[in-house]
Amino acid sequence: MVKETIRIEPPEPIYTLFNTTRKDLPEVVVVNEALLGFEHIELFPWYLSVEVDYTEFADNEMPTPDESELLNTICDQIEPIVLEGRTEFDAVNSLFLARSTWGGIRELAFQVHDPEIAHQSLQSLLKSQDWARAWQYEMRHDSNWHDAGYFFKLFPLAQGENS
Repeated sequence: MVKETIRIEPPEPIYTLFNTTRKDLPEVVVVNEALLGFEHIELFPWYLSVEVDYTEFADNEMPTPDESELLNTICDQIEPIVLEGRTEFDAVNSLFLARSTWGGIRELAFQVHDPEIAHQSLQSLLKSQDWARAWQYEMRHDSNWHDAGYFFKLFPLAQGENS
């Protein structure tokens, strides 16, 4: 039996900024709009959420400017580690979905092909240094991209199962 190989080119990211609310608190979200019409969701069936806790609050539980800069520095180290992972066929392993800030948490969200590749990369990164802020991650199987639907619903014309 021959294994079928599918070759796809993930869409170039298109970043869209939203100022919204969650649980009556302001939320700032950057979403990769290019994934709205992505046809091969079955290839990235794992939802990865990386949460960085922040401790310096401004109004409405948003981070202060200095805290926001620190969060950016931390997330700018985490994001490429996840996105640089490659499958056994040297294909993209993760797609950037969104970056959200609200209520004491900066979240990075991804859709992942092989969870073990992302897990190993994040474990190595976690152990590589003492971090200025605590961060953790969770990965769950989500073949229908239901968790991504939270971010897709921010688009006023979003339709379909994932919106």
